[in-house]
Amino acid sequence: MQINLTREQILEYEARYVYDADDVLGARMEAAARRGHMTRDDLIEVARWKWRGGATRKLCSQNSEAEVEEITGISFAAKTERLRIGALLALHGVQWPMASVILHFAFPDRYPILDVRAMNTVGTSTHYTFEKWLEYTKLCREFAAKHDVNMRTLDKALWAYDKGSP
Repeated sequence: MQINLTREQILEYEARYVYDADDVLGARMEAAARRGHMTRDDLIEVARWKWRGGATRKLCSQNSEAEVEEITGISFAAKTERLRIGALLALHGVQWPMASVILHFAFPDRYPILDVRAMNTVGTSTHYTFEKWLEYTKLCREFAAKHDVNMRTLDKALWAYDKGSP
């Protein structure tokens, strides 16, 4: 697993990424992080952003408001990375990619998004485990710091690089 992009390429590919809902979801999730937990509506909006179809939103709607608040509260307050992402996996409809979206937007400079396009760019599969997520997270943190870009910029570039030109 490696990233073979220069800073200039990161900025070039990031500029090709166009997805209007990012700012809205980002603001919503930063508010959730400040509050210390997500709401059920927050979770459904994350599902809407991540997955075009309605199946995941339907699964997410099976979580009660209390479950979403408690589980995300545990995640957001966690001291260990394993608990931070692991707690989210207890929610109906949340697997590794969606858990990574929650963390990415709730803690914008700390977590990348697990996505098939980003995994293609770094040369690895979408068979997700805690160890793989942690390795990818560390790789992205180090790479973003080295090239003086934020995690959102790097994440967009990794996605757009695999997608190719618009």
